Amino acid sequence: MAIPLTFRSVLAVSILLSIVFGILMWRNSKEKKEYDHLNGKITYLDQKLGELPYRDLGLYRYLKIDSYQYPFEIYTDEQSGRVDSLKTGDVVDVYFYQTGDTEKIHLNRFLQFLDKDDKPYFKRGNLIIGFGVASIAMLIALCVACYVFYKRGKMAY
Repeated sequence: MAIPLTFRSVLAVSILLSIVFGILMWRNSKEKKEYDHLNGKITYLDQKLGELPYRDLGLYRYLKIDSYQYPFEIYTDEQSGRVDSLKTGDVVDVYFYQTGDTEKIHLNRFLQFLDKDDKPYFKRGNLIIGFGVASIAMLIALCVACYVFYKRGKMAY
């Protein structure tokens, strides 16, 4: 089913996408204390977990702790050195959230903070926040452009 290209349809889709991006930004911009928190011993830490990662080998780390049922997938980027300095048996604090997708794929991709002895070893980057802000700005620009087209008679209401 195709959505007709009208001012109303562009506005409706833009509002819907802005809400989705807003939720993503909100979920990834909380304070550390607002996330689920667990303390546990590292039972596994490596660059691979089964067939994972499917892309960008070397940029991901997979972490299992004894107090949580699913492994964490961590996109380390420039933080890999700090994460790699951790060892099996170290006791760490993890701050994360979980979605239905986590339960379905048995992998948590939403680790936000990783601390050992109250020292940060991983902090989620602001990529999602920057992407969300840029996307919402582009959607606003698209709505303004469509409004101009509508006013000039080039687009139906």
